[in-house]
Amino acid sequence: MAMMDTGCRGLLIAGGGGAGKTTMGQAIARILTDRLLPTAVIDLDALAQYGPAPATERGFHDRLRIRNLAAVWATYRAAGARFVVVSGAIGSPELRQAFTESLAGCDVQMVKLLTPPTLVESRTRGTTRGPEWDLQQALAEYDETPGVEDFAITNDRPAPETAAKILLTAGWIDH
Repeated sequence: MAMMDTGCRGLLIAGGGGAGKTTMGQAIARILTDRLLPTAVIDLDALAQYGPAPATERGFHDRLRIRNLAAVWATYRAAGARFVVVSGAIGSPELRQAFTESLAGCDVQMVKLLTPPTLVESRTRGTTRGPEWDLQQALAEYDETPGVEDFAITNDRPAPETAAKILLTAGWIDH
């Protein structure tokens, strides 16, 4: 996907449950802020910690994430952010489009983290992931998520190494 230079860049980090999306968002932000680039980091899960969802409203939490992302991004942008790193489950072309539109004024790319199942299992063993977390379901999500990403990166190295590879592939840094 060709990018226009709007002066602002957004990166959506997607992948199955336990893939390391939040960790990777933080690692990418460290690299960018160490280079003195004004960077916002947003975890989509944190934008929809609301419950219970109305039983009659299918997709309620996704719509909440989309609205909240637009509001939070506007605040960060007004504060001077030029880079935004967003981590979360993005499982359809429609959601990708909606999250991209929420990052007004940004050229947005999406990376999918491909994390080997053995690593997902070892990284999530003993963690508190909420009442809905199911390892087998998380592992199955890798096959269910359609290819709506611009590129995919295998997440099997230390986070700083994988983060640098993502930024190089996205063209945000050159070394």
